[in-house]
Amino acid sequence: MEGQETNSTAGQQGKTFTQEQVNAIVGKRLAEQKQQLDADLVKREQELNRREMGIKARELLAGKGLPESLADVLRYETEDELVKAIDTIEHAKGFMPEGKKEKRIYQEHRLETRGAGGEFHDPIGEAFGLKR
Repeated sequence: MEGQETNSTAGQQGKTFTQEQVNAIVGKRLAEQKQQLDADLVKREQELNRREMGIKARELLAGKGLPESLADVLRYETEDELVKAIDTIEHAKGFMPEGKKEKRIYQEHRLETRGAGGEFHDPIGEAFGLKR
């Protein structure tokens, strides 16, 4: 029995903490955990906002007849910045929505190549041997 008393006495002689020390240790760990959770929450919120703005960008681009793929290259953090970027692209000189560009180029070419008498002259078509 004496051996058992020695072991239990040795186990009880380990470091003991006061209630204030325990409170400080627990408080520190809780603060660290809260800080980590807050950082994770901010990161998730930023990711969600980024995704929402990407969807909004694609919707606005499609609504204006512009390629949705432009959403991947535009720079914007807020909806106002997004609208401004899309307006800049939309009003850029010579830019036309997909599917309309070829027709516009042909029409511009056609207007520029009218002769003095109003007759149509197509040097590109003639170069390729196309008949009009």
